[in-house]
Amino acid sequence: EDPSNAPMPRCLCLALFFFFPFFRPTYGISLRMSLSTTTSTDIRSNNLPVLSGDVARQVDLDVTEKVGRVRILESVATRVADTLYYHVSLDRDSPILFVAGKGNNGANAIACARILHLRGIRVELVTLVMGDEDNLRPNMQEQLELFDELVGNGKRRARDFEYIREWRGVIVDGILGSGIQDPPRGVSADAIRACNDSCGQVLAIDLPSGLNHVTGETPGDCIKATWTLNLHMFKSGQLEQKASRFIGELWSAETALGFTTFGDGLTPKFVEFYKNGPIRQVW
Repeated sequence: EDPSNAPMPRCLCLALFFFFPFFRPTYGISLRMSLSTTTSTDIRSNNLPVLSGDVARQVDLDVTEKVGRVRILESVATRVADTLYYHVSLDRDSPILFVAGKGNNGANAIACARILHLRGIRVELVTLVMGDEDNLRPNMQEQLELFDELVGNGKRRARDFEYIREWRGVIVDGILGSGIQDPPRGVSADAIRACNDSCGQVLAIDLPSGLNHVTGETPGDCIKATWTLNLHMFKSGQLEQKASRFIGELWSAETALGFTTFGDGLTPKFVEFYKNGPIRQVW
């Protein structure tokens, strides 16, 4: 049995997590600090594209339609993989657990797992699909097939919430994406609760699952992330004070959406923000 997955007594785990944060188990994992950081006040005062969540979502959909979903997906997955590989100090012997829902963020997570596997990182995957894989969106179907071919289907499980709950390393949240208005239900809610019950450190892709991208509200269960990796432009919900305890450390990554997508007025602001590299810490 993998020692990184050996269960810790639940009472001890929760006590350490909630009451003694400086004792939280990291298992050789720490986030390398960026040389330059900003706050949400700085972001707004610099007039960077902090868009209403709905506007940001529409831009994403429009560009994805033109560029192609697979190209955007691979760009996003590579940035998530780069963040984990280059900005999170990993114990190479400790695997990363990816939790993937049925939507685009789930496909991003699966693609990222494949990329990291090919870099020599051990990965495990829990999907929320079971018995309905023939009815999946084409991009999700393709990512599962690629994962099985290049990583191995023995590395993925379906809806194993206890496996998530006992995980003590890094977890990548690909359960839900933007557009959340109602409380998460069913297996999505079960997966969120399992991640929060674990002693793992969670990296949320774009938004913690369960967080409203416009208001920063949490209508139901929501991932309590250690880190959130924003994709390209900032969403209004990410910067709300009430969202901060779910966001954790906020990082941002340039994607294939480009700098000119938002008009000439915002292009130089994107260039300035990402001038030191495609991935940077916000706070």
